[in-house]
Amino acid sequence: MMKKMGFILFFIAGLLTMAGCRRADSRDAGLASTPFTEAVYDWGKGTGETLTVWGAYPDLERTYITKAFQRYTELTGNELNIVQLPKDQFVQQLLAVFGGGSTVEPPDIILSYGGTNIEAYDPDENFYDFSDALWVDDLTDTSINQTVYNGRIIGLPHWEASVSGTLYNKEIFRKYHLDVPKTQQEFMDVCAKLYEVGVTPLYLPAKESSMLLYQFPLDTVVENSSILNGLNDGSLDYADLPEMAQIVSWYKTMADLGYLGDDYMSNDWDGMNEAMRGNQYAMMLCWDTWLYTDFDGDSDNFGLMPAFIGVPETGTFEGPNLGLFIVNRHTQKLETALNFIDFLADPYNYNVAFEGVYTAPVFKNQVASISTPQYVEAEMLIERNFRDSTAWLRIRGFSQNDAQCILDYMKGESLETAGECLQCMDRLRRIRLENGE
Repeated sequence: MMKKMGFILFFIAGLLTMAGCRRADSRDAGLASTPFTEAVYDWGKGTGETLTVWGAYPDLERTYITKAFQRYTELTGNELNIVQLPKDQFVQQLLAVFGGGSTVEPPDIILSYGGTNIEAYDPDENFYDFSDALWVDDLTDTSINQTVYNGRIIGLPHWEASVSGTLYNKEIFRKYHLDVPKTQQEFMDVCAKLYEVGVTPLYLPAKESSMLLYQFPLDTVVENSSILNGLNDGSLDYADLPEMAQIVSWYKTMADLGYLGDDYMSNDWDGMNEAMRGNQYAMMLCWDTWLYTDFDGDSDNFGLMPAFIGVPETGTFEGPNLGLFIVNRHTQKLETALNFIDFLADPYNYNVAFEGVYTAPVFKNQVASISTPQYVEAEMLIERNFRDSTAWLRIRGFSQNDAQCILDYMKGESLETAGECLQCMDRLRRIRLENGE
């Protein structure tokens, strides 16, 4: 049940503006305070029950999640049995328990990304429909986009919300008198100037094929619903789309011109930190919150500009992919599980969990988290060129790892043309669809 919600929403309307300003200035903490001094929802009394929560390792170890879990056990008296599995095992176990082929006790709750990532688990049959939940009105538009499956709200987003684009080293740009590019051509011109002075323009962790992040420009392509529907019903392939040829050709051009460095194929995730800390590389495709979750250098020295990958000419920023807490609708502890979701969705609780965390808000009343300075600085540009994460979420059979075909094309060995590269990507996607993955 909701209590006093109308009053509270009215009460904080002015506070949100102040909190936003505080977040814009903040780096140290003085952490934003929350006006929520009592529960907004009725998430029930403690029943002494234990809920089992499954997630892919290490997703359930994020600080705001562990903080929320601890608060839940303290305030309700209930317990949580946390089960973390390696990604492959997590997927296989879920396929088994929700497909009827397992003797393992199904979880009460899972933490997973939504969209096509849960399609194989028959969400309509197995997952609770939250469309009428009171907390849905508290979700931002971007958050709601992540929760919808077959027109239903399938889970609660409780995750950090990043904005992805191109991180750039301001000190290097100042040193060489470079303006931040506004178009793809200007970006290529900047790369040429950096290359001339011995600075590698872009760090690409190509050893991790998923980090080519080709979904950034693909989001712009599937904004056209006829293209998205065509990819999903099999009437279109990547190879049919001129925009996709431009995208994969961009990677090839960057490699051929030396703008990724000589040893980019050996670059990996672990090298991102050192690369951005030094002066050898000027830019990297990434998300803003990485600077505050993984980077141990001076995050203030970096700005965020669009990703200029093939299309569009104005560049693009991608919104977050949010983890969802999803309830097994067949659990015998359904009422307790639903109360747990209400607990997480309560601004009285999530503002404590996200206090001081660098993230864009997932909830409209999320006032204790902090927007990254990179987001604040580029906010107007982000608003003009922002796309929700659609390709990764809505294209059936999509995988970031299909970028291995792009890498083979960049090498110029087994794949010699953009068309051959796209045919390779289409083949991998079809195999996954045929296998029900």
